[in-house]
Amino acid sequence: MGLHAPRRAALTCGPILRELPMSEPKDPEQKKASWTFRKVAPPLAVFGGTRPPAPEWFEEALAMPYEQIFVDVEGCAIETVAWGDPKAQGVLLVHGAMAHAHWWIPVAQLLARQYRVVSMSLAGMGNSARREHYSVRQMAREIQGVLEASGLIEGGRRPALVAHSFGGKPAAIVAHDHGEHLMGTLFVDSQIVEDNRAVSPISYKRREYASEADAVGRFRLAPDQPPGSPYVMDAIARAGIRKDGDRWTWCFDPDLFRRLEYESGWNEARNSRCPLAFVRGELSTIVDDTMLTKQKASMPAGTRFVDIPTAHHHVMIDQPIALTATICALVEAWRN
Repeated sequence: MGLHAPRRAALTCGPILRELPMSEPKDPEQKKASWTFRKVAPPLAVFGGTRPPAPEWFEEALAMPYEQIFVDVEGCAIETVAWGDPKAQGVLLVHGAMAHAHWWIPVAQLLARQYRVVSMSLAGMGNSARREHYSVRQMAREIQGVLEASGLIEGGRRPALVAHSFGGKPAAIVAHDHGEHLMGTLFVDSQIVEDNRAVSPISYKRREYASEADAVGRFRLAPDQPPGSPYVMDAIARAGIRKDGDRWTWCFDPDLFRRLEYESGWNEARNSRCPLAFVRGELSTIVDDTMLTKQKASMPAGTRFVDIPTAHHHVMIDQPIALTATICALVEAWRN
């Protein structure tokens, strides 16, 4: 278990939120800049395996000590990583598809200046164990298991649940089934839609590399997008690879989606037992205007909708400080 870093001045959340009226369209010229998977070269290849230059605040965040603990959920070891004062207001972070607990670098560390932050890896991803079969509902039980084991809901405390992308689907189930234990649930560019069709089974090829540098140089996002902050992307890539023998490979089960029992989380979100908020990257190709309009018309009264300007789907890479401040502002609004 790591030591806690010295407390720093809290982030100023301030009036950074820009809530979107129903009639506000995106800039048509920006919408034309649609980045789709594998249309661009791997963004980190130009650095030749070296770490991109990073500002001092990012290096300080990356150096913040953390605790790594594994939680058993239905026979599967689930990775959790925690920063900050255990007595502070809690925040649980959940990543998207084929990602991991450290996908929230440096948002997790910035939040930990004033909150107890726990980030988890769902089964089959990150350093969590793999299962023979997966389901969105079982992932929701993994989230609930971490909430209980991490102390975030101990003594009647109510943490905020924050989920990115695919992680929003199990998070929506938790918001419905256990929402009374949550301060609120925040979806970050999450495709919460009225669609219960099974996703097409996807098998990712297991890829191996001769060195860590080779693996990092091949790292790319899905969907592809401009690199945002390369130093953030580099840190996420390095946290998502492991050495297997004399080769390097990615930390996820390539057969996860082929073995997945899918649920959309739509009805659970509509009937959430805690407040909700939806944060979208302004330039996202995942959550488009049609989807956003449907979400606004269907979610419970009082649900907040916020755009992060100039951000694509992977908001924590494009605008980590703006996303951190937005999460802070929403958490404080729920607290008050």
